[in-house]
Amino acid sequence: MELRVLGCSGGEAEGSRLTGLLVNGTVAIDAGSLTQALTLAEQVKVRQIFISHSHLDHICTLPFFTKNIFGHTQVPVEIHALPETLDALRRHLFNDELWPDFSVIPSPDNPIIRFSEIEPGRTYEVEGLRVTPIPVNHLVPCVGYRVEDDHSAFIFSSDTAATDRVYEEANATANLRLFITEASFPNAQAWLADAAKHLTPEKLGEELRKLKVDVPVGIYHLTPGDREVMLPELSALGDPRLTLLEQDARFEW
Repeated sequence: MELRVLGCSGGEAEGSRLTGLLVNGTVAIDAGSLTQALTLAEQVKVRQIFISHSHLDHICTLPFFTKNIFGHTQVPVEIHALPETLDALRRHLFNDELWPDFSVIPSPDNPIIRFSEIEPGRTYEVEGLRVTPIPVNHLVPCVGYRVEDDHSAFIFSSDTAATDRVYEEANATANLRLFITEASFPNAQAWLADAAKHLTPEKLGEELRKLKVDVPVGIYHLTPGDREVMLPELSALGDPRLTLLEQDARFEW
């Protein structure tokens, strides 16, 4: 399995792309940076996109991606997400006001994208991978994902406050190679993290006590303006498993 980090920032600035992962060149997890990180030829190869939730930093390049691949694919790209997330995409994005509805263009029978509802806990087999949505605790309905093949697995929690299921799944996952989770606000903004259902480094430390397996923990979603404050706070946790997830990083297992 090859995992490529397209973007892992909680905010956008020069050199900081929003959330997006690419597995084996064909399966994307979230769409915050599809069109910024991938060449046109690489975008055309993406066949499946699993969206964690409806917040803008996880979906914002979907419209431009649909236009870029128009005329270059004969089979619709599947957009997998919770029913609530797909409803938000239909009502607020692909609504012919903000962007054309490419789920019916060029025709309902032969669209550029096709929306596909997912169910937490159910495993979906796509492109030689098994992808399982895991419910987490965020401001809107949200899932993380376990992605695995016959040799390796990683888990992406997506955006979440305190939660349990994703750690239970991690502890039970054979061949787990990487656990990706978030820290979004510095400790001094714990009130904001609570309101937005995110984690501070301190709260992350409490959460990681639930992770019983000794695997690297990639931290993502730091906002560019808070990064310098948060780095020593993360280091102070003293957890040797912790590492910062880096944009353009590649993992092969």
